[in-house]
Amino acid sequence: MEYELSYGKIKEKIEIPDNIKVEILPPVNPPKEDLNLIIPKLKKECEEFFSSGRSFLIIVNDYTRPTPTSEILSLIDEYFLNKEVYFLVALGSHRKPDEKENIRIFGNYYEKYKEKIFYHDCKEKGELIYLGKTSFNTPIYLNKLISKVDKILTINSIEPHYFAGYTGGRKTFLPGIAGYETISANHLLSLDKRASLLSLKDNPVSLDMTEVAERVEKPIFSIQVIVDQNKEIYSLCFGNLFSSFEEGVKLAEKVFCIPIKEKYDLVVALIQPPYDVNFYQAQKGLENAKMALKEKGIIILVSNCEKGIGEEEFINIMKIANSPEEVIEEIKKNFVLGYHKSAKLAELLTWAEIYTVVGIPNEIVEAIFMKPFKKINDALSYAIKNNNIKNILILPDASLMLPTLTK
Repeated sequence: MEYELSYGKIKEKIEIPDNIKVEILPPVNPPKEDLNLIIPKLKKECEEFFSSGRSFLIIVNDYTRPTPTSEILSLIDEYFLNKEVYFLVALGSHRKPDEKENIRIFGNYYEKYKEKIFYHDCKEKGELIYLGKTSFNTPIYLNKLISKVDKILTINSIEPHYFAGYTGGRKTFLPGIAGYETISANHLLSLDKRASLLSLKDNPVSLDMTEVAERVEKPIFSIQVIVDQNKEIYSLCFGNLFSSFEEGVKLAEKVFCIPIKEKYDLVVALIQPPYDVNFYQAQKGLENAKMALKEKGIIILVSNCEKGIGEEEFINIMKIANSPEEVIEEIKKNFVLGYHKSAKLAELLTWAEIYTVVGIPNEIVEAIFMKPFKKINDALSYAIKNNNIKNILILPDASLMLPTLTK
């Protein structure tokens, strides 16, 4: 049987023998919330929020998220046009965006406000303030801009996250605008087995993030966006940072958690923009694909990885190890930021094989215990020839599709 697969701007035809069961996981596409009812409420509450206070900080997601920031700004800009307003891009430990990525974030607002846009740098200690420690002993360093304004508005999106449970809400502050030391201490908690997809209540990473956000004393108005598989707005939750996040998580579950009846011998994980920017971001698709994979199965990761690896630290420890098991042991002894990714990838590699069709040199792929291929068809042919493959699942947008086994 012949299929056509797309990732980014690339299309490839693949062939799979007729005796192998193939399923392409469709998006859930639940009925959209009525935005015509939601948006007037958002506008009213934003008007009220901006009606008092002199200065405002609008914290937005970076280029690695599908958050439709400019679209949200267009809904509320009339309320801050004549206000003293600043923007802070919540980069966490990511690099500063280039011109193209800035336009992706801000759209037409970039040219208008670029003199008032600031970029968080987690390693710039002079730009941080200290707010004590969490119950997990995480030191709280946050961007000092939050102390220089009267009010804060946050715009982010909610999707499943492989060790924080979900993105959104409290993640604006940690890792979004947190110091390197804060992010590192928090991400060390990801080695805990409870730090996993969809987990929030007993997830130490998420609980730690929440404690950090609770230390911010300024009034916060939060806009949480839930986007569907077509990158369109499915719904909006807004108001209190924590209650809007809780409400948004319930809606995100409807959009992203897609029921499957069985697990598969092989999963093809196609990574779409913006998560295909580098391997660091594409790895999220691996974690989603894992949910549909049988033990000792194969994942074929397909991503442009235009910017290469991304955060180099997370593969450095893998390149000098002899096995995934050795990587895990070394990380437990000497954890640094970036190793949380290494640990999760190594953990996956202990019970599954990963083939890649990515824009990364073969020698690097091989050094981190994965098998590189030029085309999807090549990877499939090799897998089928050398393994007893009976069923295959294709994830057209693996970063935003979470297969969930139903009984």
